[in-house]
Amino acid sequence: MPVDAHIHFANLFQRDPEFPGRFSSAAIASCGASHDPEEFAWSEAFRESLRAGGGPLPRLSYGIHPQAPRMEQAEFLDSLARGGRIDVIGEAGFDFFGDRPEFTRGPETLAIQRRAFEFQLDLALKTGLPLLVHLRKAMDLAFEYARPLSRLPAVIFHSWPGTPGEALALLGRGVEAFFSFGAIVINGHKRAASSLAAIPASTILSETDAPWQPPRGEAFCRFEAIGPIVAAMAAIRLLDAEAMEAQIAANWVRAFGGGS
Repeated sequence: MPVDAHIHFANLFQRDPEFPGRFSSAAIASCGASHDPEEFAWSEAFRESLRAGGGPLPRLSYGIHPQAPRMEQAEFLDSLARGGRIDVIGEAGFDFFGDRPEFTRGPETLAIQRRAFEFQLDLALKTGLPLLVHLRKAMDLAFEYARPLSRLPAVIFHSWPGTPGEALALLGRGVEAFFSFGAIVINGHKRAASSLAAIPASTILSETDAPWQPPRGEAFCRFEAIGPIVAAMAAIRLLDAEAMEAQIAANWVRAFGGGS
């Protein structure tokens, strides 16, 4: 069974209104990410619409995204986590890519993003839920928080941005880390390929991030890109696609608890 560990259902629907019909027959294990109540309501309703089909029900995540670290979302996130309506907390993390002023690292932006991240990390520790992490130009902060991260059942690094050495170092610090790869492996991202080739097989996940991070030449990413993504991952690992898919499916069960 293919695994899409990170997809934005509501945003994808805006780009591809016909995707729900195709997805319902695709038998993909997935985790739908949301960052505001309206997006979550759409994703939750979409999951319910799939229940009658008998296929794997998506897992759902909700987070205060570092690109929009609005702490007014905290109470809603807390209610979702404690009420059993989400399976994963996040995306949580840090983004200092610098393409906008608020994504430039400085004392104020660091403090704002740190507050949102620490709230979500604490909530994950209290509820025992996995944490989905978004990092851009902030790898040092993953190591700063390695000790509390090591107490979580799983830490999923969405669109892993780091080096092989950084991935292995996090594992060496006791973090139950999973490293997820998307269309960057199709697009020839050398660092992603080197990480994917070097990390333990038991830590690898696949994702589309649909509709974001499209394969080169595409206007947006469709969920069907998961097939080519896994095939590209298999080529990097010197495996056939079926073996790669089976390994990722086993990792999915450990990271997310499998499908319903």
